[in-house]
Amino acid sequence: MKRYTPELINKVLSEYQEVKSVKTIMQKYGISKSTLFYWIKKYKVIIQYDCKEITITDYKKLIKELERAKLIFEIYENLHCFKDASTYEKEIAISKFIGVYPTKLMCKILNLPHGTFYNYHFRKKTVTQYQIRDEQIKAKIMEIYLQSEKRFGANKIVVKLKSIGINTTLTKVKKLMKELNIESTQKLKKTELTNPNNNYYVNKLQRLFNQDEPNKYWASDVTELKAGLNKFYLCVIIDLFSRKIIAYRISCHNNTKLTINTFKDAFENRGRPNELSFHSDQVSNYTSNDFRDLLRVLKVNQSFSHAGNPYDNACVESFFSSFKREEYNSHYYEFFEDLEKSVDSYMKYYNEYRPHNTLNNMTPNEFEDKYYEKKSTKKAIE
Repeated sequence: MKRYTPELINKVLSEYQEVKSVKTIMQKYGISKSTLFYWIKKYKVIIQYDCKEITITDYKKLIKELERAKLIFEIYENLHCFKDASTYEKEIAISKFIGVYPTKLMCKILNLPHGTFYNYHFRKKTVTQYQIRDEQIKAKIMEIYLQSEKRFGANKIVVKLKSIGINTTLTKVKKLMKELNIESTQKLKKTELTNPNNNYYVNKLQRLFNQDEPNKYWASDVTELKAGLNKFYLCVIIDLFSRKIIAYRISCHNNTKLTINTFKDAFENRGRPNELSFHSDQVSNYTSNDFRDLLRVLKVNQSFSHAGNPYDNACVESFFSSFKREEYNSHYYEFFEDLEKSVDSYMKYYNEYRPHNTLNNMTPNEFEDKYYEKKSTKKAIE
């Protein structure tokens, strides 16, 4: 039986600790694989790190986990897509990196069932040159629209496109703007101001912000936030009785889908209340047919601030001011997850811990609890 000196064993294990190849070590010292792993088990090979001892197996596991985390970060950064994007947007983003990254991992990162993606990938038709050109024009339309600070409508965008050598029709630009879900904010304001007697855009709240019971009047608005170089939009709904945030959502798109989903959350969270009124400004998120139809079906009255008057929705404006002053402005958010965590934390703080002057220095939750306790006591007496 071949005998090995302690010096040789220590030398072999030392090289193993340095994460050298097992095959190389076996060839170098003329030992079998079973012998090497017998020594590892017998002498309990460990690594010293940060005053802690970990086994070589655990060390290698950590290395693998680190490499996976790096890969996930790289994928997330290159996809330019988020979990709350539409299924189609996710499918497009993933299809660009087929063969570059593991498909199932990309689907997992974007919370898209891989079966859904494969169904899309194998059924999709060949993209035509017209579709490619439309996508290129869309990118330029969005660039011009944002540079104008959302003031430009289709007519001005056509002019700007021609100035950079892109000849297209007004009909085409209107169609593509509709697909992008954008329109001129100037057009919206003009419509509101030229119809002051419109029976629908009525301010029923009339700045009566102090309501006498919950679920009588809710108020809502959307504000823009940033994480890294990306813009996101926070929609909140407040019960004016207690100033409680009863629902909120963050999205990379400021559209009707955001306000509809936020309202649905609030409506379910509050037990589908009756005789409810909903107040907001007159932006398209709240005046769209889809949103108005939802409120009609649920028998919710709708109230609007006067065009261009933020004081008519002062409670929500005040909340956004507090949030940005007390939380948002004191942080730098590199990733969406950082922003999301910060918003979640502040909402909990605002509802459960932060005293409110209007509520006799009670929190929104305390104010509502006191109301229901008083109501329950009164009912018991009667």
